[in-house]
Amino acid sequence: MRPASRAITLLGVGSFALTAALVTRGGGGVTSHGGAVPVARAERRRLEVTLVEPGSLFAARSVTLASEIRSNRAKIVSLLPDGTWVKKDDVVVRFDPTPFEEEHAKALADLRDAQAEAARLEQERKLQIAKAEETLESERHRVRIAELNLEAYERGSGALTVREAEVRSAASASELERARRDLSDMQVMFERGFVSEGELARQRLKVDGLGRESGLDADRLKAAREVTFPRDLERAKTQVEEAKDAVARAESVLYYTHEFYRAAAETAARKVEAATETLRVAEEQLTKTALATPIDGFLVLQDIPLESGKRRPQVGDSVWSGVPLATVPDLSQMIVVTRVREVDLHRVRDGLPATVALEAYPDLVLTGRIGVIGSLAEEVPDSPWKFFGVTLQLDRGDARLRPGMSVRVAFLLDAVDDAVVVPVDAVFGAGDASVCYVQRGGETVEQAVALGKRNETHVEIRRGIAAGEELLLAVPDGHVRREHLPESDA
Repeated sequence: MRPASRAITLLGVGSFALTAALVTRGGGGVTSHGGAVPVARAERRRLEVTLVEPGSLFAARSVTLASEIRSNRAKIVSLLPDGTWVKKDDVVVRFDPTPFEEEHAKALADLRDAQAEAARLEQERKLQIAKAEETLESERHRVRIAELNLEAYERGSGALTVREAEVRSAASASELERARRDLSDMQVMFERGFVSEGELARQRLKVDGLGRESGLDADRLKAAREVTFPRDLERAKTQVEEAKDAVARAESVLYYTHEFYRAAAETAARKVEAATETLRVAEEQLTKTALATPIDGFLVLQDIPLESGKRRPQVGDSVWSGVPLATVPDLSQMIVVTRVREVDLHRVRDGLPATVALEAYPDLVLTGRIGVIGSLAEEVPDSPWKFFGVTLQLDRGDARLRPGMSVRVAFLLDAVDDAVVVPVDAVFGAGDASVCYVQRGGETVEQAVALGKRNETHVEIRRGIAAGEELLLAVPDGHVRREHLPESDA
């Protein structure tokens, strides 16, 4: 007969060995062809069914440190050694700040010049705008004065001058007419002998004089009406128009002064903005000459590409932006990466609990649960099996954990509490049945048993064996009494 345990053993590299304490009887005990038969005792305890696989520790996340300085201008001047324990904000790499300090100083000077030019331009703008506004107000005042002068001349002094000429001309004409009537009357009186020839001559001289004065006043009236008044009125109107044109020019000057200085201010503002941005970039580049870690952890230097190949970064190297220089794993959040065979894939699921034992620290056992099961099968060299990757989330961390450590993962597939448990080597096949060889009352009994859950080393006995009974781990020689499977444990 072949032990039934050979057909139920769960495979797993580096599995947890759950061994039973074996007891060997002394001389005179049960024997087989090999001599004394080892025995084991049935126990009542918890039986766990596990699947054991190898794995490795990894950080759930890690921070990659790389130069953010443009191009390959980042020249390393100091670098922490590989494996250094670093704390958050510790400077890991320092780059030569000299060229960036020079750029920063130049950018700062350019910004101050641009700001000074903008301030000077603003003062000039205020002055020129004030002058243009003052000129405009003065020209508007001239318009008001010219309009008042026009109105005063047209309705006042100009009209009054014409009126005065009209009065003087009318008075001269009236006086001339009276003198002429007097001359006519004196002519009649002369003919009658009442007036002398001298008086008549004097009257004639008077009429001639008044005629000349009347003609002069008439000419003055005509000149006032037709020449002086229209001319001076047109001159006053021209002065109004000229004043209005001056206002329009002043308004245009004010508008273009505003526009000129607005455009100049925009240009100056753009220069200030460009200088500010240049300074910001220079400050940013200068700040980036100190490369710090954002988390605690161990520093792991990465190979960088060089003309001669790849190697770890060194002081004096000039590195390109974005090229990883080092990584810092976050040791506060560790995961386990393992795999299961394709044939065992149906036995695992998301959230399945597992225990993790470390090769480096046998006394340290952690717990976790499956977080991710790979979706693609992977072939492994020199193995007939295909595997699916599995990632476990650990329930807690430990200061001793390091990325890359080897572990053994035991997935808890099933469990039975308060079960009668015996070693798988104590169960044998007898046709279609399973039996155990039990020491009872000084004799060996072949007891048929009903099996339950099992793992690599132990199996649950549901009926046939009681806790505390001794079982042979080999088929005994000689006669044995056979017992059928009881209907119940009672």
